[in-house]
Amino acid sequence: MSVHGHRFHERCAAAGAAYGPFVLAGTERQYERSRPFRVRHLALDLTLSFEERSVAGSATLDVERVAPGASTITLDAVGFRIEAVRLLGKKGPRDAEYDYDGDRLSIAGIDDDATRIEIVYRAVPRRGLYFLEPDRKVKHRPVQVWSQCQDEDARHWFPCHDKPHVKMTTELAVRVPPGFVALSNGDLVHADTPKKRGAPWRYHFRLDRPHPSYLVTLAVGRFAIVEDRDAELPDGRRVPILYYVPPERRADAARSLGETPRMVELFSRLTGVPFPFSRYSQVVVHDFIFGGMENTTATTLYEHVLLDERAAIDVSSHGLVAHELAHQWFGDYVTCRDWSHAWLNEGFATYFEHLEAEDRLGREEYDYGIQGDLDSYLGEAGGRYTRPIVCRDYAEPIDLFDRHLYEKGSLVLHALRRELGDTLFFRGVREYLTAHAFGIVETNDLVRAFEAVSGRSLERFFDQWVYRPGHPELKVKVGYDDGLVTVSVKQTQKTGDVAVFAFDLEIEVVTANGERTRHQKTVTSAFDAISVKLDRRPAHVSVDPELRIVGSIALEAPADMLRHQLEHGATAFARWSAARALAKRGDVPTTEALARALENGREAWMVRAEAARALGRSDAPGALEVLERATKIEHPKVRRAVAAALGTFRDERAFAAVRPLAERDASYLVEAEAARALGKTREQAARTVLRKLLARDSWGEVIRMGALDGLAALRDEQDFPVVLEHTRYGYPTRARRSAIAALAEIAEGRKVRREIEALLEDRDPHLRVDVVNALVKLGDPRCRPALRRALDRELDGRVKRRIREALRELGNGQARRKPRGKVPVRSLPNF
Repeated sequence: MSVHGHRFHERCAAAGAAYGPFVLAGTERQYERSRPFRVRHLALDLTLSFEERSVAGSATLDVERVAPGASTITLDAVGFRIEAVRLLGKKGPRDAEYDYDGDRLSIAGIDDDATRIEIVYRAVPRRGLYFLEPDRKVKHRPVQVWSQCQDEDARHWFPCHDKPHVKMTTELAVRVPPGFVALSNGDLVHADTPKKRGAPWRYHFRLDRPHPSYLVTLAVGRFAIVEDRDAELPDGRRVPILYYVPPERRADAARSLGETPRMVELFSRLTGVPFPFSRYSQVVVHDFIFGGMENTTATTLYEHVLLDERAAIDVSSHGLVAHELAHQWFGDYVTCRDWSHAWLNEGFATYFEHLEAEDRLGREEYDYGIQGDLDSYLGEAGGRYTRPIVCRDYAEPIDLFDRHLYEKGSLVLHALRRELGDTLFFRGVREYLTAHAFGIVETNDLVRAFEAVSGRSLERFFDQWVYRPGHPELKVKVGYDDGLVTVSVKQTQKTGDVAVFAFDLEIEVVTANGERTRHQKTVTSAFDAISVKLDRRPAHVSVDPELRIVGSIALEAPADMLRHQLEHGATAFARWSAARALAKRGDVPTTEALARALENGREAWMVRAEAARALGRSDAPGALEVLERATKIEHPKVRRAVAAALGTFRDERAFAAVRPLAERDASYLVEAEAARALGKTREQAARTVLRKLLARDSWGEVIRMGALDGLAALRDEQDFPVVLEHTRYGYPTRARRSAIAALAEIAEGRKVRREIEALLEDRDPHLRVDVVNALVKLGDPRCRPALRRALDRELDGRVKRRIREALRELGNGQARRKPRGKVPVRSLPNF
């Protein structure tokens, strides 16, 4: 499942910023409930009513007794009208005894003769199955129906054992209005599309491989079906690849999704397991509540995955496509036994994004993706909470879908690959998958697979990185004295639940004549050092050159060594790491070195971008002049970093330099970043430019969002009316979310609090999270009653958790209103 991250597509399900323990008051440890019967097969025969937003029909379950003597099965079914429950056996159908409390359906009398259950029902789902239609304010919204069952929302539209440890084969037949296309799991067995006016169309899908209820899918709409080339597998099979897209976006399908066949072939090769299903489709729907969902054989994607030509300049959908595709192996083929082990799904899917980028673009892109995961995880760990990756202490499963599950899970796999080497790592992946084909898994299954192929004990590795919270926080100092290179390391993380970590510290020593040597030491204590004899002072020393350490490194090294590393580091990672470390330097030679890196057209774009960011964080004379020159750089990702860096200078020259980028650039993202930077300069002339940009359409609303962020940075109450207007229903959701965040920056008091509180009833869960964040930003405890009322009626687990965090923050005084008001303009130094 994908919602957001450091990428431009939404991916993980982190719900906002809060700091405190992960486990909220009153949270109970979660264990899976008993399973006296095994569900072998589920057959759904459904009719959709778009007018009533309802589903009606039957669910037939083939069950098998597991517990001796068991005769009653309990199924999840929320808000149904049960019309009949029958047991089907050799002696014919008979009415079953059942109890139904609105949430659970208990069916009694199951015996050896009757192991098939038919449930006839009707439901108006509040979750799990969503009906869309246009209205007076959103006239372009299409008529669609789509499902989103993860984590446990299948129960809202069909009866099931709604837990990941129950896997079953499925089939789904559905009647839809004429002219509509339907997609579900597996193969299309039959499509009945009569020409008789008004006659419903019927589609029948069947999947003959077992999967859990959260992966059952249904999408209905007016889609164009685009057929790509078949993926050709090592076992000789050919897998059909199809894209279901809005008809008006058909031309964007190949640009956005067209790498899918290659990815299927790549992942089949890397895992050693050919794609485990008969076909693979991707359907693009409107207003989807996540970035993507890996339903078995039929992934659902949100509309922003489709890129127009201009967006494709510097936005890619490949990461999102790769993430959801990887789940077909990790989550669908093998499925986590319970949600506490969900990193086995999401960590692998996130890591395979980087493997795909490595295959397509090379090692530099892979390393920068890993760096992005590390930055994202450290941001959550430092600004929100730490927790073990495997964790049973949660109120709802969605609580776990955070940067620990996704990004830290990915980092653990990266570290394990570096630990074992490629051959053993991918052999272990194949062993893990094949040993548990179409089954359920927990973390120990992964450990045993890697131990089996490597002959190594990996208990300590998984204990410290997966089963314990936190990470090493390192202070590393590089020095040379009397013929000895010394790299000292100090672990500064607090002890307690976060232990002293054991890890391999590797360094690369580079001499003036270019000779490179690697040295490694296993660190197991809070203080340690590596010493290397060297006749002459080294040109530079690169620390952790393979990015093995899942933690933070505060590097202290002589400036001349860092400058040499910036220019001559063996990898792009070594060079951008030097750029980051040099941001703390304010001397002229460092500014000149960063300028050379930024302006070097042969340098990797990420090194150039990090050099621009370092200049933005520097207070060195001349940094602004370098950035002014760099606004003409051709590479859009570097130009975007330059625009962001200019926003750190509250200076008329910075405003003048970044304004042309905001007013017109080939890249949507450069315009958006330049708009933010305009506001951050605090120049009043920025207001006119930013208000004009509010009328500019763009992919994913990025320019309008940038303009609203820019107005927020101006922090002037005269912008309150125009920002408030953009929070209203009818404006694009992404723009509304930015406007809500902006309100909390530019105004305060009862009026703005009441306006924000009213938005707690909005239909979009992401927006409601932003509303809660804005109320916390205001820091007014008088919003607590409104938050409590919202919590009582809230159904979305992401929003519920954020409200509970907000009540904790507002109750103990953590939330503090940041002072507004005018900030003196200073030339050159950034704040």
